[in-house]
Amino acid sequence: MPTQPFVDELAAEFKRLCDTYQISYDRFIRTSVDEDHKQGVQEFVRRWIANGDVYRGTYEGYYCVGCEAFYDESDLVNGQCPLHPTRQIQHIKEENYFFRLSKYEKALKDLYAKDPDFTLPDTRRNEVLGWLERGLKDVSVSRGRNLEWGIPWPGEPGHTVYVWFDALINYVTGVGFGTDEAKFKKWWPADLHVIGLDISRFHCLYWPAMLLAAGVPIPKRVFVHGFLENRGGKLAKSSGNVFDAFAFADEFGVDGARYLLLREAPFEKSSPISAESFAKRFNADLANDLGNLVSRTTTLLEKFSGGRVPEPHEGESERALRARAEKTLTEHDPAATSLHFADALAAIFALVSEGNQHFQRTQPWQLVKDESKGPELEGSLYAGIEAVRLVAYLLYPYTPNISAKICELLGVIHPEKARWQDVAKWGVLKPGDPVKTGPALFPRLERVAT
Repeated sequence: MPTQPFVDELAAEFKRLCDTYQISYDRFIRTSVDEDHKQGVQEFVRRWIANGDVYRGTYEGYYCVGCEAFYDESDLVNGQCPLHPTRQIQHIKEENYFFRLSKYEKALKDLYAKDPDFTLPDTRRNEVLGWLERGLKDVSVSRGRNLEWGIPWPGEPGHTVYVWFDALINYVTGVGFGTDEAKFKKWWPADLHVIGLDISRFHCLYWPAMLLAAGVPIPKRVFVHGFLENRGGKLAKSSGNVFDAFAFADEFGVDGARYLLLREAPFEKSSPISAESFAKRFNADLANDLGNLVSRTTTLLEKFSGGRVPEPHEGESERALRARAEKTLTEHDPAATSLHFADALAAIFALVSEGNQHFQRTQPWQLVKDESKGPELEGSLYAGIEAVRLVAYLLYPYTPNISAKICELLGVIHPEKARWQDVAKWGVLKPGDPVKTGPALFPRLERVAT
């Protein structure tokens, strides 16, 4: 296939994937077709040229087509790319333009000395510091072989901007660099870049140096997430070690798939996954724990409280559940802010677990048999439904559809419209408010997912 129709098909699939997983974006950038990106890249390169940060030279080295990246011989494993060992690496010699990366070695060292958290997590920052200590070499930033694919190098027919540097520059062209100065000043610098493990050298060394050379502020932080791994290797289309993302969403539901990816595979490190582990986690966390808590709580209110929120009364169990809720609130936000989503979800599900244990301790189905236990019954039910309400709001960024359904059952404001400071506290539900029951949120899987 010609290149452009091929990437057009891929772009459409990524858009479909975002729609399937309910991932929103302010802009879907196409670096091969967006004219403002092309103009911005050329303006960026012109700034390098004006600053004396590029020069013509001959590049000779190893090039991996799979990575679209050059490698030093010391980076190779058994003479091959470490990420694409089955692809023959190419030895290339051509005349290109080079970027004076070495000029910015001290500036980068100063950056990391002043702000050690510029790259997170710690393991990735230490890797970057290791590269810095070994010294930085100037890097080729153009291709000089009359390539049809790529953005023309300013003032140099036959040369194109090397795709990796063109791609990095889209972070600023996407918010107006070179075409809309007011928009650019509003949105840049970025608070956070989120990138993958195998591109940390480009984002944590090359990119800040490129920005410094162009006189553009650097982002405030870069977070490097790990790989999803299966059968001992990372998921990769090139190796055939893949999960079908659309089938995965069909199997577990969109909310289930989103939850499993963030809980089963900690975002900050590479994590093994499997169909078996996903199915077990789905049944244990979503079908049994969360689904059971919501179903039993709303059903108990329907049976023993006329489908209305009862009066709050606090005994020992209610105080324990409230303490767990307040602890969850203090634990969740710092974990989520640092992108440790598995820890954030663990804090939420500690509240789910405590909610189920609360009913085992108080046993409202026994309390209802004794009229003198009325206040205890009401207290048990109120604490349980209040825990469910908090869980619904806490889970909204991860499982938006299920959270909205729970809020609908409880008759409370939709999470998208709620102010966090109004709902992230204990005791919001008002006695007498109606509560509904509904079908199971997560029907238990009776077979292992494939």
